[in-house]
Amino acid sequence: MLFNSVNEHCLNSIVELSETHTVEASEDIYDERGMKLWAKGKPVSAELQEKLLRRKLAKPLEATLAVDGAVAFGDVVGACRTRLDENPLFRRIVNRDAISLINGMRNTALPQPLRLLLTSAHAKGSNAFKHAVGTILVSAGIAARLSVSEHDAQHLLMAALLHDLGEMYINPDYLRDSYRLPPAEWKHVASHPRIGQLLIAELTTLPAIVGQCVAQHHERLDGSGYPNQLERSKHQRLGSWLAVADSVAAILSRGDAGAPLRAALAMRIVPEEFDHDAVAVVTQALRHGDDSFGTPADGSFATGVKASMERVVTTIRRAESLRGAAATPFLRQTAETALQLLYNLDKSLRSTGVVEAATLGADVLDAEVVAEINLVVREVDWRMRNLARNLHLRAEAHDDKNCLPHLSSLIGALDGTAPS
Repeated sequence: MLFNSVNEHCLNSIVELSETHTVEASEDIYDERGMKLWAKGKPVSAELQEKLLRRKLAKPLEATLAVDGAVAFGDVVGACRTRLDENPLFRRIVNRDAISLINGMRNTALPQPLRLLLTSAHAKGSNAFKHAVGTILVSAGIAARLSVSEHDAQHLLMAALLHDLGEMYINPDYLRDSYRLPPAEWKHVASHPRIGQLLIAELTTLPAIVGQCVAQHHERLDGSGYPNQLERSKHQRLGSWLAVADSVAAILSRGDAGAPLRAALAMRIVPEEFDHDAVAVVTQALRHGDDSFGTPADGSFATGVKASMERVVTTIRRAESLRGAAATPFLRQTAETALQLLYNLDKSLRSTGVVEAATLGADVLDAEVVAEINLVVREVDWRMRNLARNLHLRAEAHDDKNCLPHLSSLIGALDGTAPS
């Protein structure tokens, strides 16, 4: 089992939790050889931390600890109400039926290991727990409007609550917004959906569909997501809805006036990415006549737009060259996959009027149009960086490690770190 080895980052969070909550062993803790390391009822401390990091355990640590006042689903329901009061933008999506679905989860039992991890995330006061709550709200709005069964809705809301728990097992330095992860380091962050799925599979008896949704919340229907770049036929319907909810909640959480328009734009800029039904209900719910992007015109507007367009053209040429010169089927298929995604991005730039806007300049265009075009360019640039990361992941996972040098030029161009 993966969790018989203690993860230092998760353990750090639990020890940090013990500074404000009573966290103690719910049973005797043994290593894999049967040596007793910690007695039942003994509080977690730095001493335990030192012991555990050098051992493999007979049973996962998360299953042998309990915390007083652990988060329960009733607390989550209360947090949803608080979030609606704090950020009215979520109220556009959360109708009466959605609230009923959330309230219906109040008495749902959460496995002890997950309660421990959720309590740790909540106690940190970071945005992680708030984001989970926001994702529940959007997921409930989608489920209510698409009239799914209560059974499916419960699975979706449970997955929404748990979808980012895998991040607790990742070095927090990689998760900081201020840190620009190069493609070679992206694998650390990209692993968190799979870690979350394994948490659910190995430490709980929750239905497998919950773990599958967690595993797929960063996958995209066009194969541009991670960690596995799944094609459309391998997506779970609920997982594709969670992907929409996760993305929309992250944008709405900022709470500013332009957030609904940015969320709608992010959902539709590449129509092949997200589930059309979920996108339709979310964008319709978010629509409001008084919304404004609220972004001032950028003085370097034309330069930025032209640079983004040239970068797309450059990467398409490099991918086409790679496809033509590919010495192996893997390189040829990888280049072909990259090309299809790049063609979609090029199509998005053209269909949203970016090409025409670049020739006119910010002085001629309406400020709202400039703001929207700036956001389109930003979204396209982000997706190119994401493609660079995914190509690196794909190459590292391939049996032939010599394929990475052949992709380095294309990866650098996509990431914006290679000369044009």
